Amino acid sequence: MKYLTEVGPNAVKPGTLKRYTVSLGQVGPFLESLCVDQIGRKTISGLVSARSKAGTSNATINRDLTAVSAVLGAAVEWGACETNPARDYNRRLTRERRESIHPPASADVEAVITRCPGMFASMVRFLAYTGCRQEEAAGLTWGQVNLKAGTVTFLKTKTSRPRTIRLEPETVAMLTALPRFLGSDAVFWHGEGSRYLNVASRFREMVRSAQKSAQQAGTPFRPFRCHDLRHGFAIRALQDGWDIYALSKHLGHSSVKTTEIYLGYVPNGVGTKTGTTIAVSPGLQPQEATKSTS
Repeated sequence: MKYLTEVGPNAVKPGTLKRYTVSLGQVGPFLESLCVDQIGRKTISGLVSARSKAGTSNATINRDLTAVSAVLGAAVEWGACETNPARDYNRRLTRERRESIHPPASADVEAVITRCPGMFASMVRFLAYTGCRQEEAAGLTWGQVNLKAGTVTFLKTKTSRPRTIRLEPETVAMLTALPRFLGSDAVFWHGEGSRYLNVASRFREMVRSAQKSAQQAGTPFRPFRCHDLRHGFAIRALQDGWDIYALSKHLGHSSVKTTEIYLGYVPNGVGTKTGTTIAVSPGLQPQEATKSTS
């Protein structure tokens, strides 16, 4: 497809392009027999209806619509069609239900970490300690870490804006003790210095292992996702008195509105501790970052 080979690689991030590829493969049976100028509102509505009846979640349907919209948007620019019905589809009809947040218990987190091989365990602990995203931890290099200042700068982020966070002493100590692989700059590595891939699926295997052991021993254990470590960090931070705006910057949210979902999990509202994060301007290096006064 022209979009995936010519436009997408220069228009969106690799991860987004991969998601588009998957989505377009899923909707292919509904659209591949049509020319782009034959795809109208009725076609898109039929696609949404068919996907919904097949049990597809609204979240996935919306991602599919975004992928189709990207292709049709390019087709409009090419003059191959006049409108983009996927973009104009009323997303209120496919509104996503936000799942309840269940932060993992510390004992359950430790149960999973003890089953993680090698430095994967350290990476999971880093995720729990910092609340960063999976890819931010998996792709972390020593060039982004300033142990003396106690900071880490994430360069490749979801919002495409670099940010620096301040680390707690226990996190600095953990990073300081990590072995390094000669010839590799990866902080969390395996084999011949390679960074970890497929973090979510690897993590699920560790959770299943912990759950099986708990069942055999008759001890309590509630399964959780890798992303729940981020939720757990955010809730603990507010409980410890972090300011909502500082937490939003720390997590790398594009809007504090996103961070506000955690307020309902904190008694008596939000904390007031400020200065818990670092704002970094584009181009600022980890060694040059200073603590924010906001």
